[in-house]
Amino acid sequence: MKNLIKNLFTVLLVINTTTLFAQQPMQPRTPEERAQRQTMWMQKNLGLTQDQNKKVYDIMLYHAQQADADKNMAPGPEKKMDKKELKRDTDAELKEVLTGDQYRQYQQHVEEMKARRRERRQ
Repeated sequence: MKNLIKNLFTVLLVINTTTLFAQQPMQPRTPEERAQRQTMWMQKNLGLTQDQNKKVYDIMLYHAQQADADKNMAPGPEKKMDKKELKRDTDAELKEVLTGDQYRQYQQHVEEMKARRRERRQ
């Protein structure tokens, strides 16, 4: 009986601890971390060359830094427009660096990510 209670207590403790860690908020990533992560994904999935890899990282880093700076602006329609402009600029710069096939794969990935976010919101 004591072993049963001891085992039950251990299981409850593990479940409680796991739940506690699962509920901790994510720490926001730095612009460098975000750019590195995006570039790594593109290298793995799009087969970037060394030259493309460097250029993509530079583009992603610049735009991640801009996005962080824009977060500090007052909320409003101007901020929303800046976000859309930044996205358009990023896409335009990537289009110049990536091949047509790579760019289509990238766009497809972006659309899939949008769909996932919509599903999570609902």
